[in-house]
Amino acid sequence: MADLPEETRDLLRNLALSVTAHRRAGGVLDNLPPRERQLLQAMSKSQQKIFMEELAKSDAEAGKQRFRERLGKWRPPASEAELDPSHVP
Repeated sequence: MADLPEETRDLLRNLALSVTAHRRAGGVLDNLPPRERQLLQAMSKSQQKIFMEELAKSDAEAGKQRFRERLGKWRPPASEAELDPSHVP
């Protein structure tokens, strides 16, 4: 499979990021802006392959980011000793 020009790869990477953001916001592919839908429909096989790789990376990174955000908000449950001052040593 021939390598795609870097400009094309950048376009596909940006499209993947946009599709990921759209999906994370609750959107579906049928509701993508017209330009993005046209780009998806006009892709060659090699462009589809690169796009799917970039989409997977973008989805994974978005998932990691959500996990980090939730982990940052997480607090361990308070133990009974912390709730009851009579358990103070």
